[in-house]
Amino acid sequence: MSAVFVDTSALIAAEDGADAVLQGALCAWLDHLWRTRSGCTSMQALAEFYDDVTTRPEGAMPQGDARAAIRRYHAWTPWQTDAATLETAWAIEARHQLAFGDCLALAAAQHSGCALLLSTTLAHGAAFGGVQVVHPALQAPGGEASEP
Repeated sequence: MSAVFVDTSALIAAEDGADAVLQGALCAWLDHLWRTRSGCTSMQALAEFYDDVTTRPEGAMPQGDARAAIRRYHAWTPWQTDAATLETAWAIEARHQLAFGDCLALAAAQHSGCALLLSTTLAHGAAFGGVQVVHPALQAPGGEASEP
């Protein structure tokens, strides 16, 4: 399997438990990515994850737990945003009018050589510069469609 980029929304949903079905689908995806060594993310996504899960008014994750989760993802050698990544993100933003954070995730996925981007916020099946968006609740890791 080619590399799969996991964006901030997917990282958060895998941990927060707000949607048990989505969390289960994400756990299946993450387990698959760890077993196949095909997972990717970025330092931007990890920083956004930390900020979101540790600052929630209700049910905030303890900082130590959030840090431990981020340290696990360091094994994936997260993409570091550089000038080329910013240029790509700006081009995606100009062309598709997406939120800049999503553009950064797509740019990092492109520069990381990922064919798929796992996201709960972008439209399932959309393609941007050779990266196809997959909603984890709509497609299982093997590629088959899941029950919504």
